[in-house]
Amino acid sequence: MNNLSTSKWKEFRDFTVERLKNVTVNWKPYWHVYIQDTLHPELFECTKTFWPKEDWVPNNTGLNPNRKVNRAWKDYVKNMMVHTDIQQAVYNLEGLEYSGDKKCMDGLYEDTIGYAVGNHVDGHVIQMAWQIYVTGETGTNINDKNGNLIKELPFKENCSWIMRNDDSNFHSCDTVKVLSRRSIMARFTTPA
Repeated sequence: MNNLSTSKWKEFRDFTVERLKNVTVNWKPYWHVYIQDTLHPELFECTKTFWPKEDWVPNNTGLNPNRKVNRAWKDYVKNMMVHTDIQQAVYNLEGLEYSGDKKCMDGLYEDTIGYAVGNHVDGHVIQMAWQIYVTGETGTNINDKNGNLIKELPFKENCSWIMRNDDSNFHSCDTVKVLSRRSIMARFTTPA
């Protein structure tokens, strides 16, 4: 990923900002958006081409071991996920307010056969979660507090979802049945 010309980052970022400006917030059952064609097509192809082969670490202790995490792509993180233009576009969505850049917990995820996560609400330090699907299948479920499926956010390449975290945004992931489910995750937390 670091092989991309830095002159392209603004073009790539502007594309995603425009996608965010044109997305509609869905309030049922709680605040979330689903974004088609999230990344510029050239950048998205690079995510597949330059997906890291090394430096993967196991999922956090106590969580499903069928997920590996990678903190590579520092240029991508700096120029996309934590960049002020992106954060302003996210926090200018309906029902939110931009009040300065947030810290970001970022990572590339590679889930393998057997990965799943039960019905849960994210930890209270997370304000917003944003997952961009790269390759694979098995989307994200929006549920009620008892784990009953209300809606699925389908896994489609270069589509993504953003959820505002509160005490009722229950979600889960069914068991992955493919060798590799790849995604990019950003979680915005407290102000930077």
